[in-house]
Amino acid sequence: MNLDAVRDTLLADARGRADALLAAADLEAEATLTAARTRAAATLAAARRDGEAEARRVAAIEGARARRTGREEVLAARRAAFERLRSEGRAAAVALRGETRYPELVEALTGLARRQLGEDAVVRVDDDCGGVVATAGSRSVDYRLDAMADRCVATLGEEVEALWR
Repeated sequence: MNLDAVRDTLLADARGRADALLAAADLEAEATLTAARTRAAATLAAARRDGEAEARRVAAIEGARARRTGREEVLAARRAAFERLRSEGRAAAVALRGETRYPELVEALTGLARRQLGEDAVVRVDDDCGGVVATAGSRSVDYRLDAMADRCVATLGEEVEALWR
């Protein structure tokens, strides 16, 4: 089994899910910002009736608070979407254990670990998450399926960040 193909499939799936999650997060973020702007405008109108100087002070305070609250809500929605992407990526990777070609994947990962660490490496199949962990002296490699999925999502870095814009 070609690890690049597995990685590409996981990345394509993760990107698809990320697109959907990010679109939903952007809609929610826009609604939050619109509501915050509406609240700030209402506060400004009330403050003007009480005097121009007081209005500027209140508007500045409320505007900053609304922007901060809106930003916090946007960041929370983005973090939740990212965590959901990560979780779904892990679940999809771990589900590979149920595939008929899973033994070939374990064999390929074992071979990769031995090429990296040497033929004397101790390779252990992880029954909980799938994949393998190998050690040779103080060196080790982690090819557990959930860990590899996490690394795939982490490598999206700027690609995920670009989706927020």
